[in-house]
Amino acid sequence: MMASSLEGQLAEKVREGRVPQGVIFAADREGKLDYSHAVGKMSLEDGAANVDLDAVFLLASSTKLLTAIAALQVVERGLIGLKDDVAALLPELAEQPVLRGFDGDDKPILEDRKVPITLTHLLTHTAGTAYDLGDPNLLNLQSQRGRKPGTGPDVASHCAYPLIYQPGERWMYSSALDWAGLLVERLTNSTLEDYMRANIWEPLGITSMTFFPAQKPELQARVPVLSARGPDGKLSAYKGPFINDGSTGCFGGRGAYGSMRDYLKILRSLLANDGKLLSPASLDELFAPRLTAQQVASHKAAALSPMGRMFIGEFDFEKYEHQWAFGGMVFVQGYEDGRRRAGTLSWGGMANTFWAVDREAGLALAFGTQIIQPGDKGAGEAITVVEKGVYAMAGKERASL
Repeated sequence: MMASSLEGQLAEKVREGRVPQGVIFAADREGKLDYSHAVGKMSLEDGAANVDLDAVFLLASSTKLLTAIAALQVVERGLIGLKDDVAALLPELAEQPVLRGFDGDDKPILEDRKVPITLTHLLTHTAGTAYDLGDPNLLNLQSQRGRKPGTGPDVASHCAYPLIYQPGERWMYSSALDWAGLLVERLTNSTLEDYMRANIWEPLGITSMTFFPAQKPELQARVPVLSARGPDGKLSAYKGPFINDGSTGCFGGRGAYGSMRDYLKILRSLLANDGKLLSPASLDELFAPRLTAQQVASHKAAALSPMGRMFIGEFDFEKYEHQWAFGGMVFVQGYEDGRRRAGTLSWGGMANTFWAVDREAGLALAFGTQIIQPGDKGAGEAITVVEKGVYAMAGKERASL
């Protein structure tokens, strides 16, 4: 596929209202591919400016990769071990019981936590944490406590609610990386913003990333307006509550903003194994599948549940084997069309940003759009067009695996 074909297909997705805009950055390890493209508008209003290559996107859960890198950096420096108990550093998390449901009188059934919570648990979503907005039992408990779910200006207040299983018992996508970010802050006596600036962003020449774009007018002006898809399937400006409204702390699981140009710099560093972010050994740790057989079963069950429809991009959980690594989703089995070779690390964010690092194919890509519903079908279609097009341009596609 030539670039013109990819760009034509993505432009059609924009014209059809499948996505409001799209920004692509992609590169291969050999330096033969260094591709970027932008299409669409900064908002859906008539006369809106065209989106450009330096648009700044809400990264949302694409922030998790950055926090995982930061966590492995502090491990490299000997500040904590992957199997160390985090209780002393995160007492607000450590004091939480496990919510097992409700009795016949609708009273919560709570049990004491029986095993330590480790950094590995946090980085793999096996700590027992969940998102209160995504778990019926936590929603009920928060309602009984008179607390609005999904609120709180910082991690300690926002995420301090019971676990839903004993640490290590299973897998559940969760606020664990927010806690991991707070752990980095407390280990380094720094904010996550300052830590990432000094240890991730500045070493790679990144200038667009921040947890607080409203405090940086030059960046805020580059953030496209969030869109949402209505019941009629049409996009309009998003009017609802916003995940970062009122945040005063850095949420390592969902709080950062940045351009796709700068996000690709992180992916390229990982792909090149250049040592600027992580040692070769830590890089392998970032990509390695981490889940036990029991955790894999719960991971697959979650992926095939209604929540699984909120995963970013078009992932075929039925046909292909997936796992979880410190850095995100890892594809244990490569796709037949040549995408996502075995060992590919990938994930995205609530507003349908998407990224992937395929070390076997030697390819990295980042895609940005801003539709607030995670797992939006139109965005998934666009991501698939982009993925297939980038692999083809790089000459990495193959008929079968």
